[in-house]
Amino acid sequence: STTPTRYCVAMDELLPETYLALASTPWAYSVIVACLYLCLCAFCLLCIIRCGCWRYFRGKLWMEVVHERQQALAFDWRGRGRLVLGPRRTLLFLEQFQFLKRRVATQYQYLAVKYRDGRKEHIPGPQEMFENWLLVEDIQVKDAMTLDANHVLIVYRQNEQEITRRVVRGPTLFIPDAQEWIHEFDWHGSDKFNLGRWIPHAHKFTKLSNVPSQIYLNVRDVRTNDDTLLLVKLMVFYELSDIETMLNYTHDPIADFINAVSSDIIAIASQMSYEEFLQQTHQLNQLASYPQLTSRADRIGFKIKKVFYRGYQASSALQATHDEAVEKRTKLKLYREEEEQQQHLQEFKLKREKKRTKLKQEMERKIQEHTQELERLKQDAVIIEDKLIHEASLKKRAAEVEAKVAVEKAQHLQRKHFLSRLESLGVD
Repeated sequence: STTPTRYCVAMDELLPETYLALASTPWAYSVIVACLYLCLCAFCLLCIIRCGCWRYFRGKLWMEVVHERQQALAFDWRGRGRLVLGPRRTLLFLEQFQFLKRRVATQYQYLAVKYRDGRKEHIPGPQEMFENWLLVEDIQVKDAMTLDANHVLIVYRQNEQEITRRVVRGPTLFIPDAQEWIHEFDWHGSDKFNLGRWIPHAHKFTKLSNVPSQIYLNVRDVRTNDDTLLLVKLMVFYELSDIETMLNYTHDPIADFINAVSSDIIAIASQMSYEEFLQQTHQLNQLASYPQLTSRADRIGFKIKKVFYRGYQASSALQATHDEAVEKRTKLKLYREEEEQQQHLQEFKLKREKKRTKLKQEMERKIQEHTQELERLKQDAVIIEDKLIHEASLKKRAAEVEAKVAVEKAQHLQRKHFLSRLESLGVD
């Protein structure tokens, strides 16, 4: 057969000539090969037991199937690894086998890859990658940053020994490179439970808004020249005009606004008494009353649009006294308004009564005129009727007279004719 010949050719280089002489027959060759294989297995088993590797590998022999679009790592007892790409069926002997985790990024994500040699890479999606321990230390799936038309990002990039800065404007979908990082702003943040109170380092963000906005400010410990302590409430409308200036000259513009507004309000109140301050609060709605705020905003790249005065708050005792005085003034004002309303009501009633009487007289006058007009029409109708009857009687009488005259005329003619005939007949 071909099998013994193939084995003999393979063993010529390994076996001495004495053993090759015994291998001239197939059965002797098979026995020699089996003995050598058993000796080799025993030697390997003895080495594994002596070095303690059997506790780690357990002496397992099995098959693993790596499907399509899968990857795995197989480590032998010496710690050497090999990559198994699917689809594939692989035989494992004294090896550790583990499937690799598959990381997938959509078109709105990217893969942040950190290699074992220290390199970093950002791979935009859609993309997939396996965590190959031999090459990769960590793979993270991160979302790309979506920017609308009203937001910008400040991005820094390191090129060898130089660091550059650029502004990314929306609308866009931004994926940073491995050498880039995004500036994080750390500003004062508004207290959710106390409108107008600001907390340092409470507002951290990366997307900078470039649309006009407003903030509520409470300026505390404002003292007038008569030693009255007040809390002034304001609303400041501002707009970001120069991003580069803002990045170069301030790290927290809200804190700058708070300090500038506080200094302006304290300067105004220190020149007035409590009563004068209450009478001059309309000045707090004018932008000219805040020179330090407007100058500081211009220096850091902002523009102040408006400042609205929202009111004030004094100490409890002073506020109670003021509230009592306001209450009394309000009562007097309400009483005066009530009296004025009653007077207006009386005047309104008199005017309505006068108008109603005049309207009634006008209606009676019109009724009288109408009655007189009806009587006149009746009289005119009677006169016309009598006139018609008289004219009819005259016409009748004239007709009778004409008829009588006609009859008499006919009789006269007839008699004349009769007499003329008699005369023609010679009757005397």
